[in-house]
Amino acid sequence: MQKSKAQERRQYIRLDSVFPVAIYLKKSKTEDSHLIQAFTRDVSLGGLCLSVNDPDPNFISVVHSDNTSFDLLIDLPISRKPIEANVKCAWYEFDEAARPRQLLVGVSYEKIDPKDKKKILALARKIKWLPRAAVVAIVLLAGLLGASFYREQELTSKNKQLIANFYRVQETTDVYKRSVKKIDEKFTSAKTELDQRKKAIGELSAKLKNIAVQQTENIEILTAEKTDLQKRLEAALTDKAALESQLKGLTANREKAARLYQEIGETRKELEEATTSNMYEWLKAHQNKFTGLIMSYEGDPYSKDLAFTYDQALAAQSFVLASDFERAAKILSFYRSRARKTAGGFANAYNCTTGLPAESVVHVGPNVWIAIAAIHYADKTNNKEYLVFAEDTARWVMALKDSEGGVKGGPDAAWYSAEHNLDAYALFNMLYTVTRKDIYKKHRDSTLRWIKEYTYSRSDGSMRRGKGDSTIATDTLAWAIASIGPSTLMKEKMDPDSIMKFAEDHCLVSTTFTRSNEDVVNVKGFDFAKAKNMPRSGVVSTEWTAQMIISFKIMADFYIEMNDPDKADIYKNKSDLYLSELDKMVISSPSPSGQGAGCLPYASQPNADTGHGWRTPQGVATGSVSGTTYAIFARKDYNPLSLDWKVD
Repeated sequence: MQKSKAQERRQYIRLDSVFPVAIYLKKSKTEDSHLIQAFTRDVSLGGLCLSVNDPDPNFISVVHSDNTSFDLLIDLPISRKPIEANVKCAWYEFDEAARPRQLLVGVSYEKIDPKDKKKILALARKIKWLPRAAVVAIVLLAGLLGASFYREQELTSKNKQLIANFYRVQETTDVYKRSVKKIDEKFTSAKTELDQRKKAIGELSAKLKNIAVQQTENIEILTAEKTDLQKRLEAALTDKAALESQLKGLTANREKAARLYQEIGETRKELEEATTSNMYEWLKAHQNKFTGLIMSYEGDPYSKDLAFTYDQALAAQSFVLASDFERAAKILSFYRSRARKTAGGFANAYNCTTGLPAESVVHVGPNVWIAIAAIHYADKTNNKEYLVFAEDTARWVMALKDSEGGVKGGPDAAWYSAEHNLDAYALFNMLYTVTRKDIYKKHRDSTLRWIKEYTYSRSDGSMRRGKGDSTIATDTLAWAIASIGPSTLMKEKMDPDSIMKFAEDHCLVSTTFTRSNEDVVNVKGFDFAKAKNMPRSGVVSTEWTAQMIISFKIMADFYIEMNDPDKADIYKNKSDLYLSELDKMVISSPSPSGQGAGCLPYASQPNADTGHGWRTPQGVATGSVSGTTYAIFARKDYNPLSLDWKVD
């Protein structure tokens, strides 16, 4: 196989040029790629000469082979994206005496984009005529970039593999779950049938005994009846034996399936925890070092650099939840000291890079959420630094209340939102819990009266979107439970069970979702609105589904305290079900900065009408801060709207 180096090189014009190259070897389809670092020595239109220091045995065996090809990633200094190529060894020379040992390998292109081939050669010609010092500088820079690229590639590959493993264990869990259910159904059916046979045997035996004691002149009729009963008894006994044997086998299968289901459940739990940690790393990776803000949507060019205030509040709470107080403080410090206000309130969105307002709209809800994040920070750290900031926001909200106790949507708004008033209720309740100041209790209670009067419907158990607005918004249903709490709702004759039932009856949808690996899966979750009223197919909101999961958990805890374990189990099973559905929608980060880490998209469908005046982000692989943080909250059993959901 080995040709003369001189023979091979005579086919092309040689240019001395150096580029970092990543060599990927695969032993089999199921194994991960084995990475080898190399540099080009010669470049031509037909191939490359690669220099590999201290080559490992795997690569040496590949260059010895006649037919083995392998993949390259060629990192050109002027190219933003490495060039991909599949190559085959044409010749090699191995110098074992050199220190380090050096392997020169001439490779010919098997598969490469013709444009990339010309790009490599064009750059090689330029480099050949640059001053030597400039070449050295470029090589050093390329080496540093290459090393960084390799590290990033390794981390990206590791993160993507975690998500791939998470997908696989979900599928395996579903298979085992269906197996256990199917066996249980067969077991129940066989057990019912066996009980019927036992009953029939008892009845036939009783009839035979009765015949034995009868005295009749028509002995032939009696004998015929007895013969028939004996045959039926024998058949019933045979069926009974067969069913008992079947039950024995089903019991063994049931135990085996249950054991496998438990084992895969333990593996899944480990992967769930790893994926949740991975999602948190994704959040950290996107925090701007200058402003402390986080871009709300990763992957949507139309929302680039937008940092919505509500999302920053969720991110700050995620950092507090992880005891990463320094990161939480960066966000809170921005809003306390740097964020430009309009009409006394924070804008709905800022530019995460410059910190300037990205829109002029000011709504109550986002302002309240930043204050709530500050209270959680103060409560967790016992540091009251940002509590004054939260109280300032509360006073601003109080000034927007009307004589009936309702909070307007904003300084320039004439409308009232149920969502904003639920937020305000939570803010006042939390401040009262922390400070015990009567002013907060007063405003909490008046806000609750307004919510009860203008948003709750006793006829169907729903929560309207706002005063005079009968539109259904799923988050108001979930937040009624999370903000007010089931105990207080019951005292106020606002049935929490009816609220949850209404959400399931009207906002629960089943649809399909395309994962990062392009697999299409069926997923069940909660839409932004009453699904049948929307002129589109069902859309699963990751954030609002996670909100519902948290509310199901709150209801389960409530009924445990109420000493009603059966109801508690119903709600817990629902929270587990929808959390497993939400797991199906975890994707790998679509941007280089995200390095393949896990995150959640905003919704199952891009550019979809939510029914509330905005559309879902562009792109099927758009990572969402709100969806990801709320999924973390759901996994961690954390309610962001209360220091403790039991309110007095």
